[in-house]
Amino acid sequence: MSQYKLSLLEQETIILFNREEKEADVYTHESGLKKKLDKLSKSSPDVFIKREENGAEGVTYTLPKNLISIRTPREKKTLSEEQKKALRKQLTKNISK
Repeated sequence: MSQYKLSLLEQETIILFNREEKEADVYTHESGLKKKLDKLSKSSPDVFIKREENGAEGVTYTLPKNLISIRTPREKKTLSEEQKKALRKQLTKNISK
């Protein structure tokens, strides 16, 4: 482990790919993403390949770029009190089965 501790601003995630190759490199310091990639590399080591650890708690993985996606934001639903009451009733009914 490096003696130098990166600031939160320096702890970045970079996803790098080009139009020619089928793989992407994911370099990250984000703990949640590192855990997810580590778990995926254990269950699918031929798909999620851990390339290196940089000594400052950053890791690089190579994976198929078709697994990378950007989604539209979810629309926040606002329920009326009547809708909430109906959902509570349905949930209670389903739980008691």
